[in-house]
Amino acid sequence: MTTGRGTASTILGAVASEDLYGAHDGEAARRRARRTLRILRARVHPDRAVEEGLDREVAHAAFVRLGELYDVWLAADAAEERRATAVATVVGERGRYPLGDLVAVGTWSNLYAAGPGRVAKVARTEAAAPRAATVVRALRTLGSATAPGTANAWLAPSLPRLLDAGEVVGPDGRRAAVVLREDSPATGFVSLEQVRLAHGGGLDGRDWAWMARRILRALVGVHELGLVHGAVVASNVLIHPEQHGVVLAGWGTSTRPGSPVPATIASHAEDYPPEVGGAVGPGLDVWMFARLMQRMLRPSEARQLRFAAGCLQVSPSMRPSALDLTREYDDLLERTYGPRVFRPFAMPTTVGTTAAPA
Repeated sequence: MTTGRGTASTILGAVASEDLYGAHDGEAARRRARRTLRILRARVHPDRAVEEGLDREVAHAAFVRLGELYDVWLAADAAEERRATAVATVVGERGRYPLGDLVAVGTWSNLYAAGPGRVAKVARTEAAAPRAATVVRALRTLGSATAPGTANAWLAPSLPRLLDAGEVVGPDGRRAAVVLREDSPATGFVSLEQVRLAHGGGLDGRDWAWMARRILRALVGVHELGLVHGAVVASNVLIHPEQHGVVLAGWGTSTRPGSPVPATIASHAEDYPPEVGGAVGPGLDVWMFARLMQRMLRPSEARQLRFAAGCLQVSPSMRPSALDLTREYDDLLERTYGPRVFRPFAMPTTVGTTAAPA
């Protein structure tokens, strides 16, 4: 597969997810699958269709199919693991939580039902324990700072709620686990990755506007509390289409300003700013928000796309803060669309994904 056209044909001709991503044989297979996804995405990305000798519609179809097959591969991989650890239980600091059905698959963990209103984020390997510890530290910091009665209580609905932390003991060793409030399709939430797949041509700018404003508002609060999220990508942002709610998930790569991120998401390597290999600050989240904006909007939304491009300054000190962006974005929306009005947003019932927050 040396050309975009050949790659697209291979993707569209694949019958099973294993045709692209190979057999399920542990963590090495997961790394291989992520690497394959990253390489093939670059070859059939609609933005590169012309230079790769591809019709744009064919490129888009291949790009979407590639992601769908990756979701199927991850789900099958998790199912294999789930069978191996049947009837597993999270032993937490506050209680025990039997694992139920697989809910979703993330980059380093699997998400399982863990009782009414709860999900358990379970590391797939012992080596992923530091990622779970990062989630716990971040959510404990944010939870105490946004408790009822505090000045930052307004931020709490935009954050996952940590219920407990512990581990799962099974035949493959001890695996770190985090128990969270359930924010899933069962409770009305979907990820922006699901939104992107459901709206292949991109979002109307008026629909994206309420999502973007709430993401920015959450980032303002997070930055004021001294944290950098570190992975503002589509699978880490959950929205409630009916209530226009937003939850910023995926805290396994969060850090303090002046420190490096503990890890990056391999499949989103092109969405990180240049400074990601060293010390980072809130500007990293601003850059990733802008890249997310470019990915979510339809090509005709020229004003908003120019706005996003203006955030992609190579030097972090040249990028606007999330707070400044919020004000500038509100001004842009008023100039572009007029007075703000509530705009209903619906998701097709036939589109889903097993991808979980990182």
